[in-house]
Amino acid sequence: MSELHPVLTLRVLPEWLDYNRHMNDAAYALVFSRSVDAFMTGIGMGPEFRARTLLTLYTLTMTIHYRLEAKLDDPLDVVLQMLDVDAKKVHIWLEMHRGSESVATSEQLLVCVDQNLKPPRSAPLPAEVTVQLRALIAQQSHLPKPKMAGRGIAIRR
Repeated sequence: MSELHPVLTLRVLPEWLDYNRHMNDAAYALVFSRSVDAFMTGIGMGPEFRARTLLTLYTLTMTIHYRLEAKLDDPLDVVLQMLDVDAKKVHIWLEMHRGSESVATSEQLLVCVDQNLKPPRSAPLPAEVTVQLRALIAQQSHLPKPKMAGRGIAIRR
């Protein structure tokens, strides 16, 4: 995935470290969550759009695979590969890198939600966002699907 451009670049902060002196599992989720926020801005669903329309993306499912320990002040880049999109949902694959090393991955299924509704409910993605998402899928169509994508969690016997 090295040919993908980062959606987020940052360094491991002291408050993200656990008793083992490496990044806590919750901090990985935080970094992936912030990556989705950056992605949303990139596809036109940033803070101004959300405030104006009350349309947003909620995470339905998030799976994280930890590969390497990230330590204090490590530089991290998160790249995103679009896997699929339909009328309401977005399926993405995120990969966290430290240089050329893959530190962790996250597969996520996101759903468009209309917060104007009480209670908030799923809604179609805005047409202009769908166009951007489909264009991103087309740009990445030459990339292989990540081997772990869609596998879920199980004890393999």
